[in-house]
Amino acid sequence: MKTFKVTVMSIVFFVISAYLFSVYAAKYVEVKEPFISVYEYLDPKSNVIIQAKKGDRYELVYEGKAWYQIKVKDKVGWLEKRAGVVVDTAKYLPIGTFIVFVILLLGTLIAVSMYIYKQKTVEI
Repeated sequence: MKTFKVTVMSIVFFVISAYLFSVYAAKYVEVKEPFISVYEYLDPKSNVIIQAKKGDRYELVYEGKAWYQIKVKDKVGWLEKRAGVVVDTAKYLPIGTFIVFVILLLGTLIAVSMYIYKQKTVEI
């Protein structure tokens, strides 16, 4: 039963870790122009999905030579590369998330260590 608890704790830790890293490993494009159109297709004559404003951030889907493909709500659109900059989200990791990550890591290490220690003492 104890093996099951350690295994479950390890699985929970890795799932949460993977989620946190996937969320914070995502790249974003921050708009640096006062106002810029986000187009439905890679064509300035296509429909405008949204008028983005300076400081808005959108998840980066693809980075081309002259355009960014970004996620806008439930759609995907295109933003001219001159109008935005890719933001490194690792430096925006909230301290609370880091603390939760460290607690989960330490809890898993302690649980695994206790399990190993108990296995060694039972065998002797």
